[in-house]
Amino acid sequence: MGVSKEIIKSHFLRDLAEGIQQQMFFWGQDVLRPEGNFLVEQGFERHPSRGLRGTSCYRKDWLGGKIELYGSCAGWYGAGGGFSFIRPKRKCVIWSSSEITPIPGVWQNVLINKQVTREELYLASLPFLDWLIFYERVVLDCFGSSYREANYGFYKKVPKAKAWLEPAKALEWFECFRGTPDQLVRPKQFSKEVYV
Repeated sequence: MGVSKEIIKSHFLRDLAEGIQQQMFFWGQDVLRPEGNFLVEQGFERHPSRGLRGTSCYRKDWLGGKIELYGSCAGWYGAGGGFSFIRPKRKCVIWSSSEITPIPGVWQNVLINKQVTREELYLASLPFLDWLIFYERVVLDCFGSSYREANYGFYKKVPKAKAWLEPAKALEWFECFRGTPDQLVRPKQFSKEVYV
């Protein structure tokens, strides 16, 4: 799939980072469900963090690589590298190693590929976005829309949290970013549009 730099604007990549940050809060809520850890129910393995003490890493095979979710980063890593959102840096990056994945608190800056185009970053994000969209559809099927709406309400109360799109619109935005980036608009505009 070829995309041009005219389509993948830098502000859309910043929007993507804000959206993933909100999603990470939601995934944390899925872990804490009184009925059971939904990430584990969906096939993730829980491991101690290799970085920050007292935290966990959730790992699952996906599209020839693996999804890794920490409290401070999330990404997909496969042959030749991958894609990561690093929460303390508030940015999405291309990860240049397939052998070593991010270690929260350490970040191994040498493995962050800084010489990439917006198009390369977009293409690197696709396996992760495929998982995000698939997973959020499973959540919707299992719990209905009210579950994520309640998560969103909790997120808006977190000090210093910047609420992004409401969950239904957020999923539509991710799907548009993934499948039809030429039709993408900023989240504030997107929340007013109706997409089918």
